[in-house]
Amino acid sequence: MRKVRIIKKNDTDSLEYEVGDILTVEGTWYGGVNVKGRSGIPLSLDREEYENIGQEPQAADGEKNDAEEGKAGRIDPYSYQLGVMDCFCEMVSSGLKTLAMSHPFADRNERDGYLEDVKRLCARYGVLFYPEDEALLTALFPKEANRGKPLFLFYRKEETLRAYLHLKEERKALLEQGRCDHMEEVRLAHEFGRLLSYPEEGIERLIEKAGKEEN
Repeated sequence: MRKVRIIKKNDTDSLEYEVGDILTVEGTWYGGVNVKGRSGIPLSLDREEYENIGQEPQAADGEKNDAEEGKAGRIDPYSYQLGVMDCFCEMVSSGLKTLAMSHPFADRNERDGYLEDVKRLCARYGVLFYPEDEALLTALFPKEANRGKPLFLFYRKEETLRAYLHLKEERKALLEQGRCDHMEEVRLAHEFGRLLSYPEEGIERLIEKAGKEEN
């Protein structure tokens, strides 16, 4: 199983983890990974808090293992994106996430180039997908980094998509009424984060991080 080593501790008050701890990954979220702390309590780690620990196979004396021999190799962007979506489809299928998003694409042509593979992934995992032209913009993520960027949504139940689209319509109405202030943006961000199955502390950290990036 994938493991990570703690290299930075954002939650200084927590007794569940310390710098140097090695923890097993239970799942992923948009800002990092989910693990279990020292007492077994679930934790959400920001990407800056950990480093991945490689598990390289042992090679016979005088032989090079694959990691040593192929360090110069790189995963092409298409395969990387497809691998990310495969992971999210599996998480949605298993119930770890209610809704998942692919990474944003540069434009619709790039996104639609994955369509046939996305159909195969969703059929394999028994999940649904929705080609979204722009994700819901709230205080959860930096708006300018996502504005106008198409992506795929993954979910199991149609009610999940309806709930997501309702949030988009709600924000649109608030904008038209001139009522989409910071408090409303944060409220929508929390609802969006819960739909993405993020823990509350993770939602708070993402809102704080997005605010810093936009200022």
